[in-house]
Amino acid sequence: MKKIVLFTLSLCIFSVFSAQANQTRVTNNVTVNTVNTVNTVVMNTGDVQFDQFLTKLNTVSEVRLDVYITDLCNAYQVPAQRVRRLIHKRRMSPADVLLVLQFSHMTGAPLKRVLQRYREHHSRGWQAIFNSYEIYPGSRFFLILRNEIPTIIVHYVEQGWSKGSKKKGSKKRKGSKRKKGSKKKGSKRK
Repeated sequence: MKKIVLFTLSLCIFSVFSAQANQTRVTNNVTVNTVNTVNTVVMNTGDVQFDQFLTKLNTVSEVRLDVYITDLCNAYQVPAQRVRRLIHKRRMSPADVLLVLQFSHMTGAPLKRVLQRYREHHSRGWQAIFNSYEIYPGSRFFLILRNEIPTIIVHYVEQGWSKGSKKKGSKKRKGSKRKKGSKKKGSKRK
């Protein structure tokens, strides 16, 4: 009888721990969903489609992070060293860096001030950061912020880079180019 009780008790404890593992938790001021041991950063901008775009951007840009950093620097005229510091030392996700740069660019606010507001409110997601500036999902400024992301960055999500993929180009048709020294049929050189 004692063995059955102990076995049942151990099953209950195991189920409690596994249920806790599938809950949303906050770690290092970042909201993380832990399901099947896969960590995903939740953007929580208040717009589901924008959240999906940013989540996919995080996934895709990490494959070619150096190219992504270079493109961000060119799009926002920011030194590459500063962007690398944000990603590697401050451990910000690529989408977070994009939103900080985009927000600073659009409002004209210094990057330091936007980063300070980011640190204060990021544990609650981007919607809390936007609300602190009195910007709400669906507002005119929010829509401009979302729609004015540089096209070079939008291409990351549209192309869906993977480790083995290359840029698509036009394929040459067989026989479309003549070999050197070959003559056209029917023409003679004199």
